[in-house]
Amino acid sequence: MAEDNSRNHKFREHQQAAIKSISNEIDTLGQMVIQGDILPEIESALGRLQGIISRAKASTLVGVEQKTVFHDRIAAHFSELLVSNYKRLQHLRISKLSRINLVTGINNSGKTTLLEAIYLLCRQNDFFGLLEVIRRRGKMAEDRINPEWFIEQIPPETDISGQFDNFESTVQIKHYKEENSRIDKSFYLESVEISSRYATTSLKSLTRIFKGRERETQADRIKILCPSVFSSPFFLNEPHRYAQFYYKSVRSKSLSKIVKFIRENVVETIEDIRLADEMQRFLVTDSVFKETLDLTGYGEGLQRIFFISLLFASAQNGIILIDEFENAIHTELIAQFAGFIDELSKLFNTQVFLTSHSKECIDAFVKNMPQINELSACALVENQDRIVAREFTGFEFRRLVEAGNVDLRRAK
Repeated sequence: MAEDNSRNHKFREHQQAAIKSISNEIDTLGQMVIQGDILPEIESALGRLQGIISRAKASTLVGVEQKTVFHDRIAAHFSELLVSNYKRLQHLRISKLSRINLVTGINNSGKTTLLEAIYLLCRQNDFFGLLEVIRRRGKMAEDRINPEWFIEQIPPETDISGQFDNFESTVQIKHYKEENSRIDKSFYLESVEISSRYATTSLKSLTRIFKGRERETQADRIKILCPSVFSSPFFLNEPHRYAQFYYKSVRSKSLSKIVKFIRENVVETIEDIRLADEMQRFLVTDSVFKETLDLTGYGEGLQRIFFISLLFASAQNGIILIDEFENAIHTELIAQFAGFIDELSKLFNTQVFLTSHSKECIDAFVKNMPQINELSACALVENQDRIVAREFTGFEFRRLVEAGNVDLRRAK
């Protein structure tokens, strides 16, 4: 223990010395005339500092081990899901699951809500899973979330379970005011309690939310089921969030495969796409232009294809959730991209859940899956009392499509 305290003290001294050095150098730089040609270097340094600040803000965990997954490698993904209670979904069971899972239905039938439930189950007792779901639903940056608004968005109770890698898994979430005299009530708002279980391991976390103060999470440890990534059209507006996905794709050597797909199917003159600096800009090398171009200068369809493809390396042996898959992607590209999704999911051993409003998108997967037994489809249908799932295996749905012009979205 004494050795640990000594090591922590030395680390803190080194940290404070580094901060003081940076502060002094900034003061010196501020007294100089800055030439335009060194602005990119200053922007790069600023981006790195912002990254450090973001990581520090996200680490307000009290006495918690670093997040880990239960198993680095898995034999199976989800084979069954039960959303007992989450928003509009009550006692919703889905049991025909495969590697690629299509979810469809009319507007407001609960498609996005189902993806959120799966994501929360993957994240187990990790509070940041709940934070990400609510932030995403509200289309807000994390540093813009009002804590009172955040609490209002949390459902009264959440109860989700499933069979993952042949073991039962559950997560339950509730929020309430603690009757604890040691809490500073002048800033305290509420507490969020997350209870999770996987196989024989039960875990709990308690996060206290304050107004005008950083939240605090208490837990023995945080463990997640598996890597999980959630993609929606909104996050085209936040390309900086894809930096970590980019680096994983580079390390896994899948980036060249992604660029090759884009060159062969979207823009044939694109030679490369790289994360160029700490400001998190993706720059495109295009044979038509002498200078590299910002990726945002290309169409949203190309951007969405690129960003979705980047997710797979970060979700290896895990789950990918794609909301409104066909959004911004041209109809003619959906069939080719469906085949590429299948290829990437095999390469990284990921299970994919995607929602779609488009019959063309649904049919594209049915017609372009090399192994139809690795596809499942379900339509969320609202009955008089609750939303239910009309489920089809890949074989069943392909037969329906081949027999006639079947629209899964209108299933009854």
